[in-house]
Parts: sequence; C-alpha cells; structure tokens
Amino acid sequence: MSEQPSAIAVILAQYPPEERKRREDAVRAAAPYGQPVEFLEIEGSVYKKGLTQYHRAVIAPLVARAALQAQRAGYSAVVPYGTLDLGIDEARHVVDIPVMGPGRTSTHIALTLGSRVSVLCYDQPHVVMFRKLLPSWGVTEGVTSIRPVDVPITEMASRTDELRKRFVEQSQRAIEDEGAEIILPLGMTMVPVLMSAASLSDEIGVPVVDPIASTLAVAAFLGSGGYTNSRVAYPHVEP
Repeated sequence: MSEQPSAIAVILAQYPPEERKRREDAVRAAAPYGQPVEFLEIEGSVYKKGLTQYHRAVIAPLVARAALQAQRAGYSAVVPYGTLDLGIDEARHVVDIPVMGPGRTSTHIALTLGSRVSVLCYDQPHVVMFRKLLPSWGVTEGVTSIRPVDVPITEMASRTDELRKRFVEQSQRAIEDEGAEIILPLGMTMVPVLMSAASLSDEIGVPVVDPIASTLAVAAFLGSGGYTNSRVAYPHVEP
C-alpha cells in the first residue's frame, strides 16, 4: 500500500466564518487526488478593508512565521492563499520546503498553454498592483491585458450571476480585441470559490486557469520530490 503524501499547508488570513468555509471547501476540492491539505490561520484580515502596500508589509512577516510553523510540523510545502503572493519571498528565506504563490505559479502555467494571456481581477486597485507584480514574477511579455470585473469582493457571493456575466464579457472582449488565448483569474473568490474554471472555459471557448488548483499541483510535485527553495536566490535567515 502506498504511503499517503505529507500535507500541504495553506495559509489563510481571517475571514467571516461563512466566507472562510467557502474558501476551505474550494481549496480542498482543488487539491490533487489524494493530496491532503490543512490550513494555518494568521492574524488580520483585508477582506472588508481592501489591500494596500501597507497591508502587504504587515502581512508578509506573519506569512513567514506561519511557513516556519508549517515546516516544523512536517508539512511538505506551503501555499499562502491569495494571488497577490503576500510574504512569499520572506517565507522562502526562513524555510527549506517549497513556498508557492498562486499568482506567480498560475501565471507561468497559463503561459505554458498559450502565448497570449488576459488576467481578470477584482477592481482597478488590483489592476495597478498586478501591473507592478507581473514583472517581479518574471512576466514581461505574454499578458495582453489586466481587466477588472468591478464587483466588490464582499458582494460577490450575493451577486454571482452578475459576477459571471461580467467575467464572461471581459473574457470575450479580451479574446476578440487582443487575441487572448488563455484567461487567468487572479482572484480566488472568483475562481474557484464562486465559479468553476472548467465551466467558464466551456462557455468562453478558451482555457481558464484555476489559480489554486494549478498551484497545489505544483506544490504537491515539488514537496513530494524533496525540492527546496534556492539558497542562492533566498539566503537562509534565522527568524
């Protein structure tokens, strides 16, 4: 009998109970078959406040500490929840196990499926943030646009029909106007929490990449293979 793989630790900030359950259920469903996933919570929440550079600076060390806790507890890899990849670099300095950010990971996976990717995100502030983040992820070509759906994250669960309509409309515009070949939702409340990538792909007619499913698959591969973060890129720091 094959041994069950070690669990991947998914780091979550604080959410209202119903919203947290939605996210945990979506993450578990997105994990590769047989791959256990467990959750570590960090203090603080940007669910209702929105996210600024200030919040990024505050959250990053919390993610690093949670990653260290995960390594000491025997997890095989760490995936901080969210596509802005908060605390990824900081965490890689303090742990050896792979720390995978859904934003960067899913962007590179999307670019293996086609050469023209359109990113869909929540709102204009996220457009600005992703414009800054994409070059830092090594992505300077291939992203044709970053388009907001402009439905507040706190209202998405009660406006799912409108959310889907806007998502599909923006995707179709990207395909028709820019020749986009792949749609990448960088906002996990959209996909997979409230909408299915497979269902959207069927409707839109091009692949829609699920950011957490793709990242968990890579994390499972790297964790089970014994890969580590590069100590040339991320020199070890004692916390």
